[in-house]
Amino acid sequence: MGKAERNRKRRRQHSGRGGAWTDVPPNAVRGGTQAAVTLAADIFEETQMPCRAIFMDDPMLGGPQATVIGIQADGSVVTDGKAINPSPVVLFEPVKAMMVKDTRTGTVHEARTEGIISGGFHRVPLGVMASMPAEGWGLYRTATGLMLRDTFGGVWAEGTLDLDPAWVSEATSYGWVTVLFGPRLGIRVPPGKSAQSYTLQQRIAEFRQGRSEGLCAAASVKWHPAVPKETMSWVLLPAGIFGQPLPLAYMPQFNFTHLGGPETFGFVQTPERFADVPTALGLAADVTPTDVDLFQPHLDEGLNFVGGYRVSAGATDPGYTAWRKDAHAHGRILVITGHQDFPAGPEFLHDKPQDVVERARQVVRSSYAATVLVSETPRRPPLA
Repeated sequence: MGKAERNRKRRRQHSGRGGAWTDVPPNAVRGGTQAAVTLAADIFEETQMPCRAIFMDDPMLGGPQATVIGIQADGSVVTDGKAINPSPVVLFEPVKAMMVKDTRTGTVHEARTEGIISGGFHRVPLGVMASMPAEGWGLYRTATGLMLRDTFGGVWAEGTLDLDPAWVSEATSYGWVTVLFGPRLGIRVPPGKSAQSYTLQQRIAEFRQGRSEGLCAAASVKWHPAVPKETMSWVLLPAGIFGQPLPLAYMPQFNFTHLGGPETFGFVQTPERFADVPTALGLAADVTPTDVDLFQPHLDEGLNFVGGYRVSAGATDPGYTAWRKDAHAHGRILVITGHQDFPAGPEFLHDKPQDVVERARQVVRSSYAATVLVSETPRRPPLA
């Protein structure tokens, strides 16, 4: 048995997730093909993921730390014995990973980890726990947890969790939070394990292995303690809402910000009569069994995406099935884009209906509107 085979066998034996992640499956798609592009888009567009907020003295990161005051001849460090006030850390662990192999060199990388590194994060190998700033990135507190946004305002990761007031206090005091991102951070529970049986030692081992395989990226990210005033949520409303015939999609206006704003595409301040809403210019909607994507059909696929929404239940959701059917029947949808949260969801079930309707009308009046044609040609072919 050669050295490479011994290493692969060792990785399989110590992995908590089965075979080594570098073992390419026989049904892998070839890079540069439409199937690979579709697969990458599906993975990169899934921003909801498990996350965990901890401090730098957590056992996952090596335990309590102290100030180094010297280095001995054998390389060991001398500390002053005083524990450093631990800084806040958040870990985002994607549910899906996309392994990419360079057939020329044989090296294997994880696509989303490489993507966030090219965007400003840096790799965290074993033995080095550095956290250099990623300028322009932001970690935002939301109504349900945390959200990581890049320099363009795009959402890279969202997690639902109850934040410890002490953690929030330290994050606000520092103004920055160390963010770790990668598919092997010891947060998710592997198949065959439970939250109780997956021990701390096993989680630490997974985290260390992920770092040794280059699967951990980190950066110091600016902390935004207040819930953003600008909405990040889409809402789909059925045909007939507000007395107009089209299915409606309410989307965050930030999707248009880096493109010059919604007016660039012919959107207007929502008029009193929906019959006066114009048709968007240079914009189309791709309405699939699982997604609603707005894109610029005159641009190449890699550049044409404007914004999109993935329906969690997809084809099994009767409400979305009816919405999609109406969208294709009419050949267009009504898109309203604004900065405010649209009053929809279970949290409004106990409010007075007239109050919810009035709030919805107020949001619509302060937003921009246009009808968008439903494309007969998919933005990208489905993955076979």
